[in-house]
Amino acid sequence: MLEDQVANLLQRYLGNYVRGLNKEALKISVWQGDVELTNMQLKPEALNALKLPIKVKAGFLGSVKLKVPWSKLGQDPVLVHLDRIFLLAEPSTQVESSSEDVVQEVKRNRIREMEMKLLESRKLQTEVNKSWLESLINTVIGNLKLSVSNIHIRYEDTESNPGHPFAAGVTLDKLLAVTVDDTGQETFATGGALERIQKSVELERLAVYLDSDVSPWHIDEPWEDLPPREWDQIFKFGTKEGKAAAVLPEEHSYILQPVTGNAKYSKQHASLPVNDGQPLQKAVVNLDDVTLSLSKSGYRDLLKLADNFAAFNQRLKYAHYRPSVAVKSDPRPWWKYAYKAVSDQLKKASGKLSWEQVLWYARLRKKYISLYAKLLRSDSDRVVIDDNEEIKELDRELDFDLVLQWRMLAHKFVAQSMDSAPYLRNQKSKKSWWPFGWTSNSVTDESEPGNLSEDDWQRLNNIIGYKEGDSDQLLEIHGRADLLHTSLEIHMKHNASRLADEKECLADLSCENLDCFVNLYSEAKVFDVRLGSYQLSSPNGLLAESATGHDSLVGAFRYKPFDSKVDWSLVAKASPCYVTYLKDSIDGIVNFFESNAAVSQTVALETAAAVQMTIDEVKRTAQQQVNRALKDQARFSLDLNIAAPKITIPTDFHPDDAHSTKLLLDLGNLVIRTQDGTESVPPEEMSMYLQFDLVLSDVSAFLVDGDYHWSQASPDRTVGSSKHSVINFLPIIDKCGVIVKLQQIRLENPLFPSTRLALRLPSLGFHFSPARYHRLMQVAKIFQGENKDNADFIRPWDQADFGGWLSILAWKGMGGREAIWQRKYLCIVGPFLYVLDNPNSRSYKQYMSLRGKQLHQVPADIAGNLEHVLAVCISGLSINKIVEDPNALVLRCDSEDSRRTWQSWLQGGIYRASVNLFLSPSLYLKFWKSFNVKEYCT
Repeated sequence: MLEDQVANLLQRYLGNYVRGLNKEALKISVWQGDVELTNMQLKPEALNALKLPIKVKAGFLGSVKLKVPWSKLGQDPVLVHLDRIFLLAEPSTQVESSSEDVVQEVKRNRIREMEMKLLESRKLQTEVNKSWLESLINTVIGNLKLSVSNIHIRYEDTESNPGHPFAAGVTLDKLLAVTVDDTGQETFATGGALERIQKSVELERLAVYLDSDVSPWHIDEPWEDLPPREWDQIFKFGTKEGKAAAVLPEEHSYILQPVTGNAKYSKQHASLPVNDGQPLQKAVVNLDDVTLSLSKSGYRDLLKLADNFAAFNQRLKYAHYRPSVAVKSDPRPWWKYAYKAVSDQLKKASGKLSWEQVLWYARLRKKYISLYAKLLRSDSDRVVIDDNEEIKELDRELDFDLVLQWRMLAHKFVAQSMDSAPYLRNQKSKKSWWPFGWTSNSVTDESEPGNLSEDDWQRLNNIIGYKEGDSDQLLEIHGRADLLHTSLEIHMKHNASRLADEKECLADLSCENLDCFVNLYSEAKVFDVRLGSYQLSSPNGLLAESATGHDSLVGAFRYKPFDSKVDWSLVAKASPCYVTYLKDSIDGIVNFFESNAAVSQTVALETAAAVQMTIDEVKRTAQQQVNRALKDQARFSLDLNIAAPKITIPTDFHPDDAHSTKLLLDLGNLVIRTQDGTESVPPEEMSMYLQFDLVLSDVSAFLVDGDYHWSQASPDRTVGSSKHSVINFLPIIDKCGVIVKLQQIRLENPLFPSTRLALRLPSLGFHFSPARYHRLMQVAKIFQGENKDNADFIRPWDQADFGGWLSILAWKGMGGREAIWQRKYLCIVGPFLYVLDNPNSRSYKQYMSLRGKQLHQVPADIAGNLEHVLAVCISGLSINKIVEDPNALVLRCDSEDSRRTWQSWLQGGIYRASVNLFLSPSLYLKFWKSFNVKEYCT
């Protein structure tokens, strides 16, 4: 019966998270129509589904109320109310050594879980009537009244950043979702009324905080013995001296300030007549104020947390190699552990297989699939076979993904080998389906949970408005290319992003009236964004502000638009903005992300490496997209009209001891458009080239003495009277512009140049005088770097383990398509590699962490018939793609002896960087103190 279904689902899912759930009492409550569970403790494994190295230290579920109106089912909504969900979590990153049997058991459990999920999804796609399922989901979603209140989830960490404990949390005051009618009044939808569903969602005070240098909560008594009232008090005010505090010691440091908003959602049945432009489903989200804030200590804690989690994930992969003895007592097993882990990683990443290995895997694949299919056919009631000894032995030597792939092939083989009609009848006689899972009970046994009688099915179909034959009609309607399936609108009245140190706000980016629109068709996609105004402020004044109060930025991206014969198009327009260069404020923002006393140099270098790797990955992806668009001859349209910034650079120079000098730069207006063709290109070459027109106009520069703002009218050249705020106007560059026509070849052709460029500069007026020269020198002083020759300025390459001159492969040109060799000086400093212009360079040109990297010796036929070539790249990259990968570092040595030396040192650096992946920071230090590093790496 339906009552049994609800009780069974509550037991199945809620029972995984809370303790002491009584199934029989739950059935009685459901049958009576009201379920109320109060003051329940959360299980320690409640967060296991997140697959994160965290565990529940304490958890409390204050109230779960479920009201099912059985007597008025189809007339009244199902009510769900959750209140006072409190959860306290802590890190669980300790990885203990595990035996091979334990590791294999964990592996089998993962395979079994994933195999069941894949099989269930396959059955949902093949045996379930999707139209019926959609009707059921529409009914449940359309009439569920959900109320969630008083949520506080807190994570405390004393491990990631020793000496600086921190706590992060999510709080929510209230979330309410109800079904409404056209007037906004709460209602209930059933049968034909379900053809159009409207939901209203109210959100109150959703916030995320990150408190640095705070002590974890502590109470004298066990958490499970706390009365409900003290749970409320602790998660509101914290603890003090082992008891619940009476007041909050200090305000939370919010990353996301409390957000309040509302949303409207509507969905109509696809069989109904649709007006032009009216979507099948639409969501409108309105947020009053969205403010993000990050402190310097919070930034430090986030870096430490990410590093700790990343190291844990790496150590977890090789837990079965991990020694059970302490590093200090016997470091040799830890060396073996690091060696096995790195060797295993390099082996998997190499991607190389000999012919013997290929044949071995082919035979093993045939044997495994045949055996697994045979076992499945021998017992049709079982869907997963994992207790067969021969299968266990084969699984032991195979990777997780390979086992899963071969098992799914075996399932497909079994399904295809059986006669489809008898097979389906056999399945229907043994299995029944419920939208939330599969059961193996007979459909004739209506007393067991998970099965419905014919009357129940008919009643349920009437409630959800399901009719036979709807699916064919839906397929026809959904196939229309011009049908708008989904529309999403997000409106923010005000949003801000802030950077702050311990004393004050360093930067505050404030935006007004941000609107985003997303429209999804069967194939076409439309994305629009519109920004009213913005400004970037600092304690010293405004750094930037938009010149207009509305439509300061407008952009539209179309993928496969209806009204154009292109694959995608991009249109953007930006109004002018006023920028003021305030050196102290800019330096404060830069210093925010630099290392400080709380972050070690190693962590800072690792962070810089991670940032550079991210930037390199973005650059590589962009280059690949450009090359792919050119190669595939993708048709696209660009129309960019950007009013460039108007920059003011103030100085402390006062020529008359009263009025300061400012340099003003107007970067003009930039227009970039694609062109289908030009008269200068022969018709046979038009399809070979992608053509762009770039027009930069109204560029100028001038000096003023006195107070002047861009919003004022242009000062007169003859200004000199004291009644004017500007006493001197000195033009440097008169208004000018440049017109560029660019042609980029789609496919490389030796008979044609890859890039054609035509440049036209109508006129350029430049003014120079002693007065101008003197003022420009005062401006230049602002940009002169501070003296770096002090004890606080660290140049790691001064203590390099090894260094020398090498040639580096660099990619130039549009899309990075031209390869050249550049002579550079390289230094290996521990697990880091620096690229310098020369040994005395004050800064590096390129920086790379060797963590997770792989070293290859590049064959001459791949490296343009050049010998002695090495490549450092990410693990898993094919040798044939290394040279063309912009993210790889390709090095050419001068001789064979030089290549062997560099290969030895680079491999040692990769090994040293990888060891830190498998050891905790404390063990890492003990590990290296036990040995002479250079003795083992050279």
